[in-house]
Parts: sequence; C-alpha cells; structure tokens
Amino acid sequence: MSVLFALALMLLPFSILGLLLAWHIARPQHRPADASNRINKVRLIWFAMTREDLFVGAFPWLAHDELRNVRGES
Repeated sequence: MSVLFALALMLLPFSILGLLLAWHIARPQHRPADASNRINKVRLIWFAMTREDLFVGAFPWLAHDELRNVRGES
C-alpha cells in the first residue's frame, strides 16, 4: 500500500465531515429562514465551534460532562 493511499484513507472521515457540513449550509432552507440565511448559518456554526459558552444558557447539557448527561445526573 502506498503512502499516499494510506494518507488519503486516513483523511477520508474528515473529508466526509466537510462535505456533510457544506451540504447542510448549501441545502434549501426551511421556513421561517429564507434563502439568504446561509450567511447566518455559517455564523452560527462558527459561534458553536469557537464560543460554546454562549450556548450553555440555551442548552444546559453543554455545561456537563457527556457521561453525566448519559447517566441523567445534574
């Protein structure tokens, strides 16, 4: 197996995630969002990746460890 093939195989999951993200940004918008709302969707994804503390008020489970979420602990 060549090195380039192995590298391409290792990068495949990241490529799939990138394509999935691009599809969800480019797909048709659902009401009440209009077609020009794609910029806000990109902005929301950016905030979710870089400023997760802003979302803890809306999603309290973000403040807990995932194991605590699965067990149902507060």
